[in-house]
Amino acid sequence: MKQMEPKNYDFSNVKFFTPAQLSQHYGLYTNYIDCYNNVSTNLQSSTIYNYCNSNYSEIRSAEKSKTFCLDSIKLHELYFENLTGNNTRIYGKIENIITNKFGTYSSFLDKFKCIARSMRGWVIFCHDKYSDDYYIYGQDSHDDGVMLCAEPLIVLDVYEHAYMIDYGTNRSLYINVFFENLDYSIVNQRLE
Repeated sequence: MKQMEPKNYDFSNVKFFTPAQLSQHYGLYTNYIDCYNNVSTNLQSSTIYNYCNSNYSEIRSAEKSKTFCLDSIKLHELYFENLTGNNTRIYGKIENIITNKFGTYSSFLDKFKCIARSMRGWVIFCHDKYSDDYYIYGQDSHDDGVMLCAEPLIVLDVYEHAYMIDYGTNRSLYINVFFENLDYSIVNQRLE
């Protein structure tokens, strides 16, 4: 497996997040890359395949860790990519999709924010290529509740590490701040 390198993100226009919060969150993302790279190296060893057991085995642990870390990397990259502080007013194709699906942007926000207050890990607005539909879904962890064939359009991290330094336990305020920094040009590009 190919070794991964962290991507760089420009947070210079992100409002209402301190550098400490963004730096700590970015550091967590790089830790997941280190974990994934270590697991990938371990999976190169033929001895890891000597004992195969669904209750406990090195291969089972490595495979579980691989999916957990890789999903975390992908989700963090999508989150950081759409958190720029630029182009924060909804427009274009995404506005039409949301209005058609939810009636109003306000109705979409109410539903998205409710799911965000209810989940432990992630909230994603996606296009499901399998059903050709758009919907919001939540995941309690990186690899729990993942929707297959769903292309993420808006990605919000609701783990406490994403906001505790700046907002303590006030998740609702953090969610509002996220939308004040959501880059709709990125979201529209994801629709291409």
